[in-house]
Amino acid sequence: MAEKLYADADMQKFVCGSDSCLEQDFAKGLQFNQYDESFRGKKLQVCLVEPILTAINLYTGIFATQGGDFEFQFISYGSGVTVSVNKARVPMIVEYSVSDPDNPDYSLNQYLWNGSAFIFSRNVPQRN
Repeated sequence: MAEKLYADADMQKFVCGSDSCLEQDFAKGLQFNQYDESFRGKKLQVCLVEPILTAINLYTGIFATQGGDFEFQFISYGSGVTVSVNKARVPMIVEYSVSDPDNPDYSLNQYLWNGSAFIFSRNVPQRN
C-alpha cells in the first residue's frame, strides 16, 4: 500500500514535508486503519491509509478487499474519510470536502461498494 501511495507526488510531499524522501521514510509516516463491513454475506475489508501528521485537510489512501490482496481504490484529499454502510446495508465511503474558512460551502461525496470497487454515488451539500 505504501509503495502505491509513494508514487503519488502530492501524497509524498504531504507525508514527507518536502519534495522527496526515501520510500521507507515515507512508509514510517503512515498509519493504517482497517474497517470490516459485510456485503452480500461476504466480509469487505477497507483500509484507510493516512499520514501520522494531522492537519485540517489531508490525503487518505483507500484500499479494499473481499479476501484477496488489498486493491487500490483512490486517494482522497479533504477533511477526512469515514467507512460506514447506507440504509440498504451497502458499504460506503464518505469523503468530507476540503475545509476552507474563505469558502463556507461544505459538502461530502459518497462512494458505494459495487462488489468490486467503490464508485461515486453522489455529492451532498451540507448546510451550516
